[in-house]
Amino acid sequence: MGTASVRLSPSATMSAVLHKHINREVWRYRLLIALCVLIAGVGALIGWQMVEARSPAAADLRGFGVGLNYRPESQQQLAELGISWYLDWTFSDPDVPGYRRLYVVRPWADRALLASVAVTRRGVWWSIGNEPNDKNQDNQTPAQYALFFHDAVQIIRQADPSARILSAGIADADWQWAEQFRQEYRKLTGDFPFLDGWNIHNYILGDGQDQYDVGEFKRRITAFRNWMSQIGDGGKPLILSEFGVLYGAGCCQHPPESPERGVAYMVETVTWLARADLVQAWAWFMVNSGEQHFNGDLFDAGGHLTAFGQAYRRLVAWRSVGASKNLLESLP
Repeated sequence: MGTASVRLSPSATMSAVLHKHINREVWRYRLLIALCVLIAGVGALIGWQMVEARSPAAADLRGFGVGLNYRPESQQQLAELGISWYLDWTFSDPDVPGYRRLYVVRPWADRALLASVAVTRRGVWWSIGNEPNDKNQDNQTPAQYALFFHDAVQIIRQADPSARILSAGIADADWQWAEQFRQEYRKLTGDFPFLDGWNIHNYILGDGQDQYDVGEFKRRITAFRNWMSQIGDGGKPLILSEFGVLYGAGCCQHPPESPERGVAYMVETVTWLARADLVQAWAWFMVNSGEQHFNGDLFDAGGHLTAFGQAYRRLVAWRSVGASKNLLESLP
């Protein structure tokens, strides 16, 4: 019997081409990851300092933190606040000496630089991305984020097996988006992603919402923690790496507001975070937003504590003595 000629349909042809393209992209990423790790290893051999013990920034993230843009005065400002950790949405800026740091990798990060930093920062915490579910930030679909997460984690863990991995700060503490990411990652690799903890952001900024809605703030975090328990991650830390009040200081076409409601919101949310123990570490946004004019800055342009900064410093002191006092009574 002769061999019959088989004519592929246009859809079958397209599927074959797409499959070939995906395979080529997977191999390209594998080669890139291998090259990045090789560069990091060669760098260590030719003189980069290879730190055998954990980096000073590698301790667990606990309690009060803050977001900041690195400046020469950052160490003095963190000391004035009395907090223990921070993030600056990068991994390449200098460390603030004496403080724990959450390193953040964005999708456009230089892979070779990432490997070289990871190999010299042993055991630190890494946030893979920043608000992938926000069109104004990393703006990725769950499938796109799954691929980015996979590649970044491979680079980091091959350079430092002791690295500790968090998800990106997921906007709105959206556990449903987090679950979509898990499912897409499983499609990509055959397994669910392994993380050392989860990372969320929680601003109440939706249309028709009140940014001072403490009930909604609590509801989102409780729902995310419940979802973590359902997927078997209930024993892992949950980090709130951004929260605050963005409107009221000139940004986003919102009118100016006096700080009283914002300070009361800070006190009520932080008091709840400290007592509920659903979140292990939290970072207020931010030290100073500069020309972005976000509300909630802890320091003004002259380097002085604002009403928010004074409240946050008192909250740190209040937590350190056992959280036995209602701080609302002592605030202006």
